[in-house]
Amino acid sequence: MEGETERAMLDQRLAVILDALAEAVTIRAPNNHLVYANQAALDRLGFASISDLRDADPRALMGPYETTDEHGGEIRMDDLPSVKLLRGEQPEPLLMRSVNRSSGEESWVLLKAAAVRDAAGQIESAVTIIADVTAATRATLRVEFLARVGELLASSMDYQQTLRNVAGLAVPQIADWCAVDLFDADGGREPVAIAHSKPAKLDTAARLRSYEPERLDPAQGLGSVRRTGEPLVVTEIRDELLVAAAVDDEHLRLLREVGMRAVLIVPLTIGSRTIGALTMVNSESGRSFDAGDVEFAAQIAARAAVAVESARLYSERSTIARTLQSSLLPEAIPEIPGWEVAALYRPAGHESEVGGDFYDFWDVGDEWLMMIGDVTGKGVGAAAVTSLARYTARAASEFDTRPSQILARIDAALRRRPSISLCTALCLRLSREGATLAAGGHPLPLRVGEGGVEEVGEHGTLLGALQPARWPESEIALRAGETLVAFTDGVTDALGEDGERWGTERLRESLAAAADAAPAALRTRLVQALEEFQVGAQADDTAVVIMRFGKHSPDGEGSGGRLGVGGQGNG
Repeated sequence: MEGETERAMLDQRLAVILDALAEAVTIRAPNNHLVYANQAALDRLGFASISDLRDADPRALMGPYETTDEHGGEIRMDDLPSVKLLRGEQPEPLLMRSVNRSSGEESWVLLKAAAVRDAAGQIESAVTIIADVTAATRATLRVEFLARVGELLASSMDYQQTLRNVAGLAVPQIADWCAVDLFDADGGREPVAIAHSKPAKLDTAARLRSYEPERLDPAQGLGSVRRTGEPLVVTEIRDELLVAAAVDDEHLRLLREVGMRAVLIVPLTIGSRTIGALTMVNSESGRSFDAGDVEFAAQIAARAAVAVESARLYSERSTIARTLQSSLLPEAIPEIPGWEVAALYRPAGHESEVGGDFYDFWDVGDEWLMMIGDVTGKGVGAAAVTSLARYTARAASEFDTRPSQILARIDAALRRRPSISLCTALCLRLSREGATLAAGGHPLPLRVGEGGVEEVGEHGTLLGALQPARWPESEIALRAGETLVAFTDGVTDALGEDGERWGTERLRESLAAAADAAPAALRTRLVQALEEFQVGAQADDTAVVIMRFGKHSPDGEGSGGRLGVGGQGNG
């Protein structure tokens, strides 16, 4: 009796602890019925009590939702990690997207299951932790999407074909169908593109478009967006709205056939001018649009508007390249507690080409992350991969600040791209105590101190290339005044007379000769040494980040600034 009382008290305490968790937790019995859920899980599943949950048909629980995996494949109850575990399988965590059929709300959850076993080792039940990762997953997917949009928009001066490509890219990730219109100065409309997630419905969508007037009504729809320059969103389309909008019976029939759930129209704006609009419609998916969708669509529209205007005016490609290159680098070197930092970036080739080398800094709580890398190729393609790598790294660090895990997320993002995309990268986590390092196919950094110049860390797998891959982490112990120098291979590949490479040994000698210099002064001396050796035009992009640990420069030279695009200092 006493044992049962203690067990009941323990169960009660455990329930209190689980109810305090933000993550939803459920327990599934061998008959697949859910026998327990903490308060977060009850709220997510829409049940008032555990007893109500136990009485429910487990297969009916997914009925109110459209559930898919991250690739759009349908997820059934038998695919859930807890159900697989009870079948004797060893399931991996499952990233699941669900759309509430009633409200149209979209969410992403990460499901992880663990077995509860009896004394004999048999599975008694399966515990599932349901982590809501909606914000982070959306951010990651949108970063990847914007990188692809940027690549498309900058790939051609044929703005009509470019906008058709963007419309096709928008479905089905953002909407079930997407249309693009451009406006003239007199309020006329030029239909440019239309795309549907189901190609068989393109004919219906095109027929609907034929009912839209060539002259815009400033009081509604596209005309209203052109007049105000503001987005227009309708989150619930009732039949009376369709009846009011229909021109004739056939038009009404087509509107009803499409089954529109929600409509979002965002302007293509240049300065104070609205030059067009992006129209997105959700129908079959049952999704609605929220404030995040409006903001995301506005980002796409802003990029599309710039591309259209650039094509119309045939703007200088060099101006576009300089702007894009600047956006791929931090605006300034941050002040990092316990460190002095300076950086160098010099692209090679024509000024209209975007370089493939990059570096970045961002804070993660009380620590900082630094990443330096080199993507294959140059120009728009390199810029798209650079953007994807940088923003994937930032999104990944929201979950895990380990450099090895950040490289793993970048590797996964690169391998999801339709074309081969390779990148070397070095990731450092900087703290007041030292640094943690992981490298993916990238030259290892050099430690500069009283003991000379030595390579630190371990080599890891090139990103986007091979499986299996590994990125070992190294803890770098530093004394006050010691310096870490991270660089891309453009430094060591600089060419001198007779095609001789500058090489790692010359780099080591240059650093050793200025071991006591502050980062900014060391950067200046490194540039001078390279320019004295190099013959002819710079062969490859060059990026260097110099980080001195725990010592401040007496002459004020130190943190902040970089030697930027074109070799001009901006610090």
